[in-house]
Amino acid sequence: MNRLATVLMLLLLFTGTTYADAPLNGDYQSTDLGGPLLLGRYTEGWASGGSALAPGTTLNAESWDGATLGTQWKYWCSTSESDGVLLTDNVNASGNGNRTYMKTFIGGYIWLSGSGPWANGDSEYLGTIDSYTEFETITYTNWVPVAMVTNVQAIAYFDAYPGSCMSFYIGNGTLIASTDLGQAIPADYPSLLDPGCNATYVDGAAWDFTSITLSIVDCAVGTEESSWGEIKTLHGN
Repeated sequence: MNRLATVLMLLLLFTGTTYADAPLNGDYQSTDLGGPLLLGRYTEGWASGGSALAPGTTLNAESWDGATLGTQWKYWCSTSESDGVLLTDNVNASGNGNRTYMKTFIGGYIWLSGSGPWANGDSEYLGTIDSYTEFETITYTNWVPVAMVTNVQAIAYFDAYPGSCMSFYIGNGTLIASTDLGQAIPADYPSLLDPGCNATYVDGAAWDFTSITLSIVDCAVGTEESSWGEIKTLHGN
């Protein structure tokens, strides 16, 4: 093949390639805060005889647009590595009050749609969770749990863009149902996952997530398209 044919072939290859780029920097807030980020639905699954505060509890969260799960963002398969740590205990001798626990999860994955407000060329952004901490407050009446709220702090990175450049914070999680309280997990909530990321668990809890902030800052730059001039330089004029 002569030099001109080689250059033309390279030009066609470059022209036909879709070039990726990192998601756009920004602090994206949920719709209840006036932003473009969809609210979420979340489950925690645990083995029979376990609980939300026991090791092996596995999470699964997805955006909710009012009709469909997971169209804009989702994260899943982080697993608690130890018992929840009691931080505050305001329950009195009659069994009335609040207790707050810290739960630490390891592993897990995150996915953002390429059409979200961070869109910048990729069809999707798949990542891995670096750290995930949840603070859960349980309200008791006569020693019976009657309400639970939670908030979450997490850091992650995108597989195609090395370096932890994404964090997310969930200010409000409200318990919707828990099998520990004899309640069925309603339809249209994420599946209850086991630590192997399989939907085998039947015990767990479902939550609604609001007041969400997802921050993306300084992800690595993606592959840039080579110019016609650079190709000619490589292969002669």
